[in-house]
Amino acid sequence: MQRRAVAHVACMVLASSASCVVLRRPLRAPSNDTATVLLVSGGLPAPMQDIARHPWFAVRAAGATAWTLWEVGGDGELDDPFRNGPYLDPELHAVWTGGEAERAIACLAAHAPALKSDIEAHYMAWPGPNSNTFGDVLLRRCKLAAGLPATAIGKDFRGWLGAGVTSERTGFQLETPIVGLKLGLKEGVEVHILGLSVGIDLWPPALVVPLGPGRIGFANR
Repeated sequence: MQRRAVAHVACMVLASSASCVVLRRPLRAPSNDTATVLLVSGGLPAPMQDIARHPWFAVRAAGATAWTLWEVGGDGELDDPFRNGPYLDPELHAVWTGGEAERAIACLAAHAPALKSDIEAHYMAWPGPNSNTFGDVLLRRCKLAAGLPATAIGKDFRGWLGAGVTSERTGFQLETPIVGLKLGLKEGVEVHILGLSVGIDLWPPALVVPLGPGRIGFANR
């Protein structure tokens, strides 16, 4: 156990020096013999690509060839769930398959349209609601345990004052547009200042930073 902890620390130091994320998920989807839901994000076009990201859910029923997208400012179908212009440097954050994906597909279809319309009608790049608010709310409503990167500004927007379970479902957070706090078994300690996130994730271990990939250390899995 001690050796493993030392190895994790060493990897984090190496990742920090290289300003990269270790064990990032490959951009690969399961075969279409099973229902699948993907949570993906992409960087905004230049000059925002290193400070702001945009998420989307890509869903595909078993046997289907095209992916249906749920996102603010878009939607539709794609053959490749990772190529969603104009967003850059796509990153895969979570994958759900089988029965869990079938449940998620039904939940997303039930909640996404109304939430999307409401956010687009009241859209604010900062502090929210925006496309990242959309992603985080759907994760919590559909009980899909995953998190968006720190550079997904607006993911923690809960109105002027809000509290509840984190999207990763192992922690609790209290939020205002000015300052917020997230504490959790996986999430560790994360402080939000004007929507920017800094902190330490416990598992997988990483430093949370509001630039680039949003973390220095291991990818959030």
